[in-house]
Amino acid sequence: MADYMASTLGPVFVSLMLSSSLYGCALVQTSVYYKLFPKDSWKIRILVTSEMCLQTVHLAFLIVGVRESAIYVPGQGTSELANTIVIGVVFGGPIAFCTQAFFVLRLYIFSHKKALPVLCSFLVVTQVAFTIVVSVTTVIDERSPLHLWQRWFIISSLFITICADTTIAVSMSYYLKASKPCFGRTSRVVDRMVLYIMGMTTSISSLASGISFLIAPGIYIWLGLFIIESGLYTNSLLAALNTRAKFSHQLQCPTSADGLEVPLSGLIIQGNCASRTESRRGSPGS
Repeated sequence: MADYMASTLGPVFVSLMLSSSLYGCALVQTSVYYKLFPKDSWKIRILVTSEMCLQTVHLAFLIVGVRESAIYVPGQGTSELANTIVIGVVFGGPIAFCTQAFFVLRLYIFSHKKALPVLCSFLVVTQVAFTIVVSVTTVIDERSPLHLWQRWFIISSLFITICADTTIAVSMSYYLKASKPCFGRTSRVVDRMVLYIMGMTTSISSLASGISFLIAPGIYIWLGLFIIESGLYTNSLLAALNTRAKFSHQLQCPTSADGLEVPLSGLIIQGNCASRTESRRGSPGS
């Protein structure tokens, strides 16, 4: 029983506590987002709402799953990891997919090139597909240990996540630094935000999860780290959206999404700033 608590329930319980904390942070950020950007694009508002709905279901399944796993008695022939936990893990795939898709779209708008966004899209879709396949087959074969192909799918999914997030972060960093002078004053801030929030945290979490799985697959530290990742993705998305308010002050633009968002309609920040610069030059006080 002590081994079960240390190897299975303990890591999952810790990940539940951390996921709950990240969920609370996401709730606060969501409230701030709706207050700061009430006229934001309906597409982004739907994205934020979908992320929070998925996070709510994800956390609910984890809570129920941890409760069921806590009353599990080793040796009675049932699965030691409750199916509800595995089902909760399934929702982590779409949560990561939505956030990564948002940043891939931003990458395409900044770069105006298709090669990198297509590569990142392929990695993101492959990752979510692997996650869903492994989770669903694990629920179906609840009394069976992980098959060899499932292990390879898990390892591949984790390291594909590292490749996708790192590629998105580095590419965004490059194109932001190469942007026009109008955006130069905030490019370093945006660069660091994307690199550290999106690239660093999720990549390090995936790397740690992959190494833990390779070293000790029977100890669910790797699963706990994987569960936490969904909260990191949601908070990175909300942080990217909410930080526009700070950038608007630096650019002397209104605190709205119109001038700061890399909009889905294709309007670009530089053009918006340029028009404001022209209007200042034409004013009597200039």
